[in-house]
Amino acid sequence: RRIAKMSESKPKEKKLRNPEGEAQAQWKEEDLDFGGKKKQMLGSDGQIITLDDGAQSDEKAVPFKATISGTDTIEEKYFMSMLTSSVAVYKFEISFGSKAAVKKWEIRKRYSDFDRLDNRLNDKFGLPPVGLPPKKWFGLMDPELIETRHKMLSAYINDCLKRPVLIHSKELQNFVDMPEDVLALVTKQG
Repeated sequence: RRIAKMSESKPKEKKLRNPEGEAQAQWKEEDLDFGGKKKQMLGSDGQIITLDDGAQSDEKAVPFKATISGTDTIEEKYFMSMLTSSVAVYKFEISFGSKAAVKKWEIRKRYSDFDRLDNRLNDKFGLPPVGLPPKKWFGLMDPELIETRHKMLSAYINDCLKRPVLIHSKELQNFVDMPEDVLALVTKQG
C-alpha cells in the first residue's frame, strides 16, 4: 500500500514592517468602508476618522513633530531608598501647528516610559510603530548608548505622532502631555 503524504503548508506570515522598518497596515480596504464615499476608520474613542487619499483639500493637516532637546541624568532610589542608580531622562520638544501659529512644549521621559507606551499601543491597536531600541541591563549611562537611544526614541515618537488613530488615543495624548488647547483642536479635526 502506498500512503500519500499530506503537504504541510504554513499559514502565510503577515509582514508587520516594510523595508524601512515602519509598521505596515494590518487592515483590508473593506475595513475602511463605513458607507461613505471617503475611506474612514474608527478612532480609539469610537469616532469615525476620514483618511486622506492624497488629494489636496482646503483644510491643511496640522502636523506634530518631536525634536531632541537634550538629556538629563537623575538619581533614582530603590530597595527601600537605600540604594541609588543614575537614570537617563530623554527630553523632546513637541511642536504642533503651522509656521504661522506653532504651539511648543517639552516632555521628559525615561526609556521605561516609552516601553510602557509601546506595550499599551500594541495591546490596544496592534499597530507597532518603528521599534524601540533594545533593552539593556548594563552600561546604561554610556554616552554613545544614550545618544543612539535618543535618536531611536525620536523616530519612535515621530512615527506615533504621524498616525491619526494614535493621535486620537488617550495613551499618546497623555504620553506627550498634550495641552488642552491642542487637544481641543485635535479632537475637533477627528
